[in-house]
Amino acid sequence: MVNENFKSLKELYDRVTPALKSKVKELKLHHIPFVTEKEIWECLKSRKWKEESDLTLYDIVNDILFLEEKEIMEYLNQTYEIEEEKIEEKEDKEDTIL
Repeated sequence: MVNENFKSLKELYDRVTPALKSKVKELKLHHIPFVTEKEIWECLKSRKWKEESDLTLYDIVNDILFLEEKEIMEYLNQTYEIEEEKIEEKEDKEDTIL
């Protein structure tokens, strides 16, 4: 994913945490108080960086800071729907067993 010298994704995440925190603050100012740093990270990992192999630290920070509200909301809605489906499937299986 990144062509910088990071030993792990955790190390990279820690390095860009200030940008993630800044984005969370910006979203709060725009009345979106429930988004976390981790959700922003996961959104970009799964949507924007999935196919990338030569990102620089600059690219990553830039993507974080310029992530559009619409993109994060679409990601959260999709994630919520998937989680909701998993819960329903689990409940259906439990009902079948009983």
